[in-house]
Amino acid sequence: MPLSRLRIRSVQFDDTHVHLHLADGQRVSEFLSRNPRLQEADAARRAGWETSADGLCISWPSLARVSVPDLVWDARYDNALKRLQARGWNLDALSPQDRQLLALWRMEADINNVGFMQFLCNWGDQTCQLALSALGAIGATRTHAALAGMRGLMDRFEDAPEITGLHDLRAALTTAEQQALGAFEDAWHAYPDDLARLGLIHFGPEPALPDDGQPRDDRQG
Repeated sequence: MPLSRLRIRSVQFDDTHVHLHLADGQRVSEFLSRNPRLQEADAARRAGWETSADGLCISWPSLARVSVPDLVWDARYDNALKRLQARGWNLDALSPQDRQLLALWRMEADINNVGFMQFLCNWGDQTCQLALSALGAIGATRTHAALAGMRGLMDRFEDAPEITGLHDLRAALTTAEQQALGAFEDAWHAYPDDLARLGLIHFGPEPALPDDGQPRDDRQG
């Protein structure tokens, strides 16, 4: 999908949100509370916005910066989660695309929050492998390498009798393995790939996303 369709055409404020009107006719919104300086700015300072060269990001110097791909990608995650809930949390009832989206969301949420072991223990190796597949599909090569490195440290435990559950893994790591895990996590937290942009190019935005004015305020990571 060409991201040019997400270029910002105009900006509008109300009491609680900043609304960005895009080239393809849709509108994305963000709570002003996420950007306190922008929330407190007067009309003159709010009017002093500028867009990035590609038209996909907007900034108010010294106040705030908003990325349209991030907001639209968040909507992708949000709607995949809603479909999972509507299907009684049965992951197998979702499309392959939604399963990949949810794997990426779980990966981002947990690794950004606590770390790889949180992600693996919460969701299991099937979700980890699905996230690796999704990262490869969207071309996030460096993020894929970091996640694959973390997962690779677990290979030697596949037939280890002392491992009765995923939560046993952390204690079983040697000092060298813990250091290697930390290095891979550092590589992850350097955010080497723009997952929102790569994901939107591959998956596209939510199909027929209505201009309903509903903001997304539950971004993860």
